[in-house]
Amino acid sequence: MEKESAKRDFISEAEEILEELTGDIQSLETSIRRNNVRPDLINKIFRQFHSLKGISGMLGFEKISGFTHELENMLDNLRLGKIAVSQKVVDVLFQSMDLMHGMIAELIDEQTDGIDPGPVLRKVNELIQEEESSAQRNTFPGLDLDQQTLQSLTEYEEHRLHENMIQGAQLYNVRLVLDNATFDLELREISDLLNQHGEVISTLPSFEISAGPGKMVFRLLYGTGLTAEAILRKLGRTEITASSIRKETNQTGRVETLEEEQEPEKALETSLKSLSRTVRVDIQKLDEVINVIGELVITRAMVANVSRELIAAEGHSRLGITLSRVAVDLEKKLNELQRNVIETRLVPVGQIYHKLGRMVRKLSRETNKQVDLRFSGEDTELDKIMIEELSDPLMHIIRNAIDHGIESADERKKAGKPDRGTIRLSAFQRGNNVVIQVQDDGRGIQIKKVQEQARKRGLLPADRVPDIKECIDILFSPGFSSSDEVTELSGRGVGLDVVKKNISGLKGFISVSTEEGRGTMFEITLPITLAIIQALIVRTGETKYAVPMSSISETVQIENSNIHTVDRKEVYCLRDRTIPLIRISEVFQLPQNVRGERQYLVIVNVGEYSAGLVVDELAGQQEIVIKSMGEKLKNIPGIAGATEIGESKPVLVIDAESMVEEATHGRMRAG
Repeated sequence: MEKESAKRDFISEAEEILEELTGDIQSLETSIRRNNVRPDLINKIFRQFHSLKGISGMLGFEKISGFTHELENMLDNLRLGKIAVSQKVVDVLFQSMDLMHGMIAELIDEQTDGIDPGPVLRKVNELIQEEESSAQRNTFPGLDLDQQTLQSLTEYEEHRLHENMIQGAQLYNVRLVLDNATFDLELREISDLLNQHGEVISTLPSFEISAGPGKMVFRLLYGTGLTAEAILRKLGRTEITASSIRKETNQTGRVETLEEEQEPEKALETSLKSLSRTVRVDIQKLDEVINVIGELVITRAMVANVSRELIAAEGHSRLGITLSRVAVDLEKKLNELQRNVIETRLVPVGQIYHKLGRMVRKLSRETNKQVDLRFSGEDTELDKIMIEELSDPLMHIIRNAIDHGIESADERKKAGKPDRGTIRLSAFQRGNNVVIQVQDDGRGIQIKKVQEQARKRGLLPADRVPDIKECIDILFSPGFSSSDEVTELSGRGVGLDVVKKNISGLKGFISVSTEEGRGTMFEITLPITLAIIQALIVRTGETKYAVPMSSISETVQIENSNIHTVDRKEVYCLRDRTIPLIRISEVFQLPQNVRGERQYLVIVNVGEYSAGLVVDELAGQQEIVIKSMGEKLKNIPGIAGATEIGESKPVLVIDAESMVEEATHGRMRAG
């Protein structure tokens, strides 16, 4: 059990490191393109692989440990300047990331022989052997450095000093006099400040008796574009000097002692307590807590129901009023508990951004297209489970954008566009929902091609000319593909219908807008969490249903005389809009009651489409927990699941998306 627990912890930590590594390697690739590679970025990547090597070696995962050891050697040579920072290095690092993900998947599946690191290791070793003969120099004739300092420099520090000389940076010897009690904190603070404006190449302690009792002296080799005076102004500290170590420009600056009384620095409190306040929790445990809260929500509804019946039967008796107050208090506490637990399940959408970035890079190379993936709204939060389930639909949409949307560099030039195509992935909150948009600046959906393929597949009569909305609907038909031939990316009949099905499984919906020659945008709308939702309870005949509030735009009381029939379908005119109507009693083939003069209309929206659910009564708003109806009943059109509202019998939850499809496209049929 301890071994399994350690493995789970390692997998969790390794995924976090790999996620951060993906972003850092992408930053490295961008900095290479801009000719502005930061040494701290290479060092960070080196440390991350070093951490993976250490943890995997300690737990006995030799395959991962051995592979990361070779990567560590390559990155060590890279940061020492023995290997040139190039696109070839970035390619090997991305291939290594894919391999690492595969190795971690092996741990989960308890396999050991599925992944062969050999091909990537050969590329790593080739890079290690290709050392640049002129990259490392150990002599610094242009610098005023004593022999002791030269002997104290590490190989990496010599390389960084040489790089700063090549780049023409000003090089200084910064002398610090610090208190013994707080030197570590002060040194870190000063180094961080200096690194904002340059690079601290080396930190060397200096033994000087003249510094006085209780003092320590440090000398920092510092490369920057600032003058000595500017450095001292930035530091704003006493007893600090900065002198140039370039022989041709020797200059010294000093900060005078400030006359004002300095605010005493706070003493450092030492403690054995951990600095981190984070606890890793298995998502399954949170699911169990949510299930318990869901049961409590049902219990609270039952208590409220009993209190209402008691007051109705006995009037405002003491027992009835007390029970009513208990129900209200229980509701407040449950709402607070529910909100806190749901917040613990929320994670930033940015967790999947970097994974998608790696995929875009790979696909753009395979298709020989230049594509940039740009992000916004990384901090927008969504339920952890939904984040995981969202990865595949987003991957499919982006794959389609690269294959069908983004043109080749030559086509883009002819169209007056930049050589590099752009896919923008953005996330933001809209009411109680999270919206994720995937937008490309490609050729847009080719309507004529969609029509031709639809006719070939029998989805469209030969004499029918559909509009853009109908063509977009065809794209979501099962097995439809606009490709004429099967490739690695498309033409296999696994199309957007799978994407739509997966999004529907998350109680969300997807809409598409396109402009020929300008690009296409897919918009996915999802509830923040699937755990506990707000619903409107409605009644049709003797049966009650729950409609998720996230799908409802408004409710309207209507008279039967205002309902009209167009093409044998009932519609209602709402503020100059014609809304198709759905009678729930007809969809589910319920016994027909005598219709009253007035009924209620629940307007539900799915993307650009709307429909009105005709019901007899609005029974109020309530929190519900959606439960699955089992394998045999889970695919009933129009039903998202079942819930309990405190009346000791199940209530069906309406699937607004399929209801709207029935009204607008006529695709749903009662089972």
